[in-house]
Amino acid sequence: MDACDATSTAPSTAPGPGAATPTTEREFRAIQEWLHSSSQAKEWPPHSEPEEPPSSSRVTRLSDPHAGTTVLIIDTEHNRALACHDGDLRLEAVGDLNSLETIPVHWQWFSTETDGFKGFRSVANGGFLGHDIWWGFYARVHHHLGWEHATLSRRPGGCYWIQFEHWWTLRQLCARGDGGGVYWQQDGGTLWEFVEVHRARD
Repeated sequence: MDACDATSTAPSTAPGPGAATPTTEREFRAIQEWLHSSSQAKEWPPHSEPEEPPSSSRVTRLSDPHAGTTVLIIDTEHNRALACHDGDLRLEAVGDLNSLETIPVHWQWFSTETDGFKGFRSVANGGFLGHDIWWGFYARVHHHLGWEHATLSRRPGGCYWIQFEHWWTLRQLCARGDGGGVYWQQDGGTLWEFVEVHRARD
């Protein structure tokens, strides 16, 4: 057997530099244990499933809706989420977001940007938040064109007005008091909070 074989327990007689061969069975076992523990350290934690993050890390309140993020759109006055069900819009009570087991998919909106305009695409059905020719709001169309072009006006406190162009003016997106959807208003409007969802769920 070669004197430099790592499994040998005989003293090394080979001259020159190199890895020393263990001279006793005890040294051999110590080196084997060290090699075994080193290989385990590379896979730390060994054979473990990823842990569920604390619920508080799942969302970030008062976020800026950058393109590529998933957000909730919250009516701050009544703490209701703008929800999309088969393209129809409604407002649903949120409660404490951190206490929810899951965040309903119909509350989630994927933020986009086209030609400088914001867009919000429903994660539930893929439709963009927008309006029809009579200014009825829905999320049914799968393109981000003129009637789906939104602009945002940041207000004190970190919330926003959501606005849509009408000729040379902007119309504000407003929440209906009964939760039955949204409508437009020329001045003022609902203050909306964007809540970023870090792990989108359904």
